[in-house]
Amino acid sequence: MAPASLLAGYMERHSEGRVFLAGTRGTLWNGNGVMLFGTDTTYISLGEYSWHLRPAALLSGALEFEVRRGMGGDPMRARYEPLRQAVELSQWRVTLPAQVLALLAPQLRPYQLNGEVDLSAESVSFSQRGVAGKATVDWKQAGSGLSDVYPLGDYRILMQGDGRELSVQLSTLSGKLRLSGSGQMELGRGLNFNGTAQAAEGEAQESLSELLHHVGPEVSPGVFRLGLVSQ
Repeated sequence: MAPASLLAGYMERHSEGRVFLAGTRGTLWNGNGVMLFGTDTTYISLGEYSWHLRPAALLSGALEFEVRRGMGGDPMRARYEPLRQAVELSQWRVTLPAQVLALLAPQLRPYQLNGEVDLSAESVSFSQRGVAGKATVDWKQAGSGLSDVYPLGDYRILMQGDGRELSVQLSTLSGKLRLSGSGQMELGRGLNFNGTAQAAEGEAQESLSELLHHVGPEVSPGVFRLGLVSQ
């Protein structure tokens, strides 16, 4: 009979107040609620999720849930191992609003990002050591409130963690604005990312001028430095 709100409290504590469950219904074992992600002042909805306990995992001392987003979404798995204080997500496929990028990297807020972000991960684990595993983020139909050009393009972010350090690689799949770069996120040190932004070959730089000059200094003709550092 344990209420679903117990899961909401656990997520809030262990995400340091970044992830919330609102409007929870049901029990800790079979329930649903709306997931929110944000900071002290800004939150966005990540959609409604339902979960169902998989009893077999209890034999190995773990809590494992089948998770679905919305009605009829594909099954995903979330596993919690109390002794290791570790959470593993597997077979995750979710579509999120692009505003989530600005919450992860606050320096992106002035760009007023829009579009959709597709997150996919076969297996990613989180523990006191850090993040381990691979994930792909595809930013589709990307746009910015600083430019009338829409869409700017489609972009891919590849993330790979080895437990201590999370590497990040950004590339352009298509579009009028070309973005590229790489960086690392270390436990306790935040994100350090360096890249470039420029108009695609054959595109008029004038249409992207305001946005490019907000990105950073011009390091060579038509190429602007994109740097992100967070603590």
